[in-house]
Amino acid sequence: MIPKQTEYKVGMYLRLSNEDERAGESLSIENQRKILSNYISEQGWTLYDEYVDDGISGTTFDRPGVQRMLDDAKNGRINLILCKDLSRFGRNYIQVGQYTDYIFPMYNIRFIALTDNVDTANSESTGMDMMPIMNVFNEWHAANTSKKLRAVINSNAKAGKYRTTYCAYGYFKGDDEKNTPVIDPQTAPVVRRIFEMRAEGKKPKQIADALNAEQIPTPMDYLYQRENKVNPHVSVHLWSSSIVLRILGNPIYIGTLALMKTTTVSYKNHKRIRKDSSEWLMRENNHEPIIPMELWEKVREIEASVSRGKRDKIGELAPLSGLLYCDSCGSKMRQVGSANRKYMAYMCGYHNRFGKGCCTTHYIRRPLIEQYLLMDIQDMIEKAADEEKAKEEFLKRKHGVLDAQNSSDKKRMQKATSRIAELDNLIQTVYEDKVIGKIPEEVCISLLEKYQAEKKSLQAECAECKKRSEMQKQDEKDVDEFIARLKSYAGATELTRQMCLDLIEYVTVDDLNKDDKSRPREIHVYYKLIDKELADKHNALM
Repeated sequence: MIPKQTEYKVGMYLRLSNEDERAGESLSIENQRKILSNYISEQGWTLYDEYVDDGISGTTFDRPGVQRMLDDAKNGRINLILCKDLSRFGRNYIQVGQYTDYIFPMYNIRFIALTDNVDTANSESTGMDMMPIMNVFNEWHAANTSKKLRAVINSNAKAGKYRTTYCAYGYFKGDDEKNTPVIDPQTAPVVRRIFEMRAEGKKPKQIADALNAEQIPTPMDYLYQRENKVNPHVSVHLWSSSIVLRILGNPIYIGTLALMKTTTVSYKNHKRIRKDSSEWLMRENNHEPIIPMELWEKVREIEASVSRGKRDKIGELAPLSGLLYCDSCGSKMRQVGSANRKYMAYMCGYHNRFGKGCCTTHYIRRPLIEQYLLMDIQDMIEKAADEEKAKEEFLKRKHGVLDAQNSSDKKRMQKATSRIAELDNLIQTVYEDKVIGKIPEEVCISLLEKYQAEKKSLQAECAECKKRSEMQKQDEKDVDEFIARLKSYAGATELTRQMCLDLIEYVTVDDLNKDDKSRPREIHVYYKLIDKELADKHNALM
């Protein structure tokens, strides 16, 4: 039998959440302390210590104050826990019940929630009978408050309010009502340079190394330096690939504010989880951009590229590194040979690693494939000189056939739109004839069904034509962009890495026919923007 306590060492627990602050002085820490201190004095008990959690929700028991108090209780330092009411101890009815019904009795600890008249030493009281209901109500209050707060947060996000403690690197937080980001002239050039280096094909690790070599402070270090503080976080104070990638993926730098990117598991579990990007609230043209849209799109293209180039033994990144594929097994071609470029070559990656049992060599000398690609690109550049003709040819290449569908769709849309207007008039006439008794009801219904069915069919046809028209416009934009890229390399006499990244999606190489060496090898070049769909289909088969 557990002995009855006669002398009490009291642990006084005080808690106030951010939401409770709105209730005013009645729930303040100071008010709780005053009420409980007076009660302890009246009872003649000894206060061992007070345990405070200020600004922490009661839905979690992962609070420093309550955890320290529970440790002291389990170790016998206190034998009575006193709080103002049950909601101060917690708003999770399962955990509160677990402590009051099982854990506290096991350690012979008395628990009092003063204003709720709950005292575990008096199990017959009305307060003890009502305790389960009060616990459920306290949790309902937490759930309801959470729902209201989420609604406020959503409303603020839709209004464009930038809820953040610190603004993204490259910006200051504005002083206006919405905290609109303002460009930081000191760090914005670093952001631009990061995007430019990535657009040139440099890897995030290379970008980070370059920034570290120049001793540019990391975003976190710069933040604390600006406030004349020492960075308290455990850090090596160096740029890393993850920091660079976080900057490269943030649309804030093109003037788009991405809000509601994270949420909590629930009102009980406050662990933050990242939402899928499709669930973010995006506000375009929200503030002044640091980088142009063209540079952002270029980086997105680099990120989506199949190429993950690898430097050779002398530190050179070959123009076609990561862009060549074996057309038999689909693996990337691997560069082999001596450090002398003249004797460098590519062969099937699977064959190189696992031997002839997996695939054949597909061996091709590097100077040969680079010369072939350069000649092919020069031929494309020559075609681009006649822009109209090139546009027609590249559109045909993009679709497999010349898209004459566009002009046909325009005629069909005009005809369908005109007929829809006629049908609307006919439907109105039928209604009027029915009203004045010129036609019987069954004829009216039959005609209306016929006209409505035809109208619905024509509307669907118009929607399909409009969709194709929009796709055609995008295709024309892609072709225009490709021609512009080609022209930027006019007069090029050497195949460069940047040229390959700008123009080539990837290249497939077939194997040399040993029985018929006179047969030309098949090398397929898939260009960006004009061969993307074809490349995707081929990629799916590989």
